[in-house]
Amino acid sequence: MAKFFFATFWFIIFTGAVRKWMFPGVSALYLLQDVPIGLAYLYALWSGLFSRTYLMLGIVLLSVLITLQGLAQIIFSGLDAFVATVGIHNYLFYLPILVIFPLCLTEKYRRKFVWWNLVLSLPMCLLAIAQAQSPRQALINRTSEGDAFGVPGADVARVSGTFNFVSFYGVWVGMAVALCMGEWLLQKERRVFKSRWLLILCTFAVNLCHLVSASRVTIGLAAASIFGAIVGAVVLRSNRALLAIVGILVLLPVAAGLTYVISPAEFNIVADRFTGEQYQSSNQSRVEEGLIGFLVLPNFSLIGAGIGMGVDAAHAGSANAYQYTYGLSETDTIRTVMELGTPVGLLYVLTRLGFLFCMVLLSIRIVRNGSSPHVLPLAFFLLAQGYLGDMTRNAAMTASQMMIYYAFILGAYFYPDNAGLEAEAGNFSMRYA
Repeated sequence: MAKFFFATFWFIIFTGAVRKWMFPGVSALYLLQDVPIGLAYLYALWSGLFSRTYLMLGIVLLSVLITLQGLAQIIFSGLDAFVATVGIHNYLFYLPILVIFPLCLTEKYRRKFVWWNLVLSLPMCLLAIAQAQSPRQALINRTSEGDAFGVPGADVARVSGTFNFVSFYGVWVGMAVALCMGEWLLQKERRVFKSRWLLILCTFAVNLCHLVSASRVTIGLAAASIFGAIVGAVVLRSNRALLAIVGILVLLPVAAGLTYVISPAEFNIVADRFTGEQYQSSNQSRVEEGLIGFLVLPNFSLIGAGIGMGVDAAHAGSANAYQYTYGLSETDTIRTVMELGTPVGLLYVLTRLGFLFCMVLLSIRIVRNGSSPHVLPLAFFLLAQGYLGDMTRNAAMTASQMMIYYAFILGAYFYPDNAGLEAEAGNFSMRYA
């Protein structure tokens, strides 16, 4: 069954790209990835293949509470049942991945996951370059809505516009950069990539993927992965690993210069969005709202606006579907408190943030024990995405991918890739699975 779960990972990643590029009116196709995930859940229930830990207990309790809150909103505030169903799906459906998939992510399958994602960065980089050099109306820049999304302030297609939202592309790029950094933290004999030149090529390609994206979010997620790699080198106390990461940082300006050659207009507008005076206050307010906005901005509400009210798919067919999100808030955590009401919303957000930080600490423990250093760059990138980025609005494109990457980290905990911890991990898995 491990092969089935591994195939499910790739089905999720592949359909996320295909459904947003090739098909117009794709709301129903969001459910494609839910089929193998649902089958995995059913098999896990039938076979008992899930970890019986405090994490599972927390997921069950949170699911019951949010479902009851949704029912209360239907009864007392007249929330549409379909909207509530979509909202509950986006909040809860992907969480059980955390207690099922890690038990199948042994070292063998984690190594395959690293290999294929980094190798796929080569054609993804070529696609990104082709998009950046093509007109907005070109077929390669087509989205399910028609023409490509543009870079604000310039008549240039946003590379990630092929996937309609920045989120999916940004999450994939952040993950790929994290895995790449993890390879450089390893000694050569333990790497998935035995060819140093192939790893260098993948490193250059995956960094071009985010630099040419024209997305501050995507570049920020990649930066979080690189910062996690620096922390990983410090935790490992390895001068070799630190020099490798510093070498990558030195080469980043070269890649940035190449993005200027590829698309000068795109490069200039993105540089301005990071450093320009007109954007500085906007950048600062976005960060501040992301960090503490959920505590200070939403008005107190016991019932809330209604779960699913800020989920685009819940309003499919409505002329103003996209505006429901921003009618509440563009920031995911603020919108969550507004949807669920103050007590339940704050509980959900604080539980989410607590989990994100705990996974960073768990990743530090894994790396200190000599196992998979990929997990630390992954944990920092996921912390940035889970804290400041979308997870509930576009759950089919973000939450599912994030849960899979967290499954990678938990898999490294259950099945360390160094012989000294294998027995301990095996006993842990047998006790709780």
